[in-house]
Amino acid sequence: MKDQALILDHAQIIDVETGLIYSAAIFLKDGLIDRIVKVDDTEGIQSDSHVKRLDLKGTYILPGLIDMHVHIKESFAPLFPASGVTTVRNTGGNLTELDPMIKASPASPTPRVISADRIIDGPPGLWGETGPWSINIETVEAAKKEVERQVRAWC
Repeated sequence: MKDQALILDHAQIIDVETGLIYSAAIFLKDGLIDRIVKVDDTEGIQSDSHVKRLDLKGTYILPGLIDMHVHIKESFAPLFPASGVTTVRNTGGNLTELDPMIKASPASPTPRVISADRIIDGPPGLWGETGPWSINIETVEAAKKEVERQVRAWC
């Protein structure tokens, strides 16, 4: 959508900061929001023929939602954006397994993924012995090493 302009017209904007709902036009330039203008204020731009317009009357637009506690898998990840969730925080997992989603482009059908690595636990561990999503550690030194490994995994 580079070098293109688009107007999403007559949508009902849900302003989560003020609590107001109002009819507006969203002006997009190069795929990013340039400005949001109340419908009453768009008269001077109505005649611009090189700008594509979509009439969204009867629809609602709100900021993307963030789910702060998920356990995500690629097989069902597209269900999040389909439900308005554009970003998720995976609370513990395997960064290697999630890497394709973490590095996915914004055009991907999956949400943006922010993830912790394996859960650091102590024996006997909530889910038993060490597995791909958790690690049981008995000493402070071993815990420090695992934290350092997880930090390096993110760099």
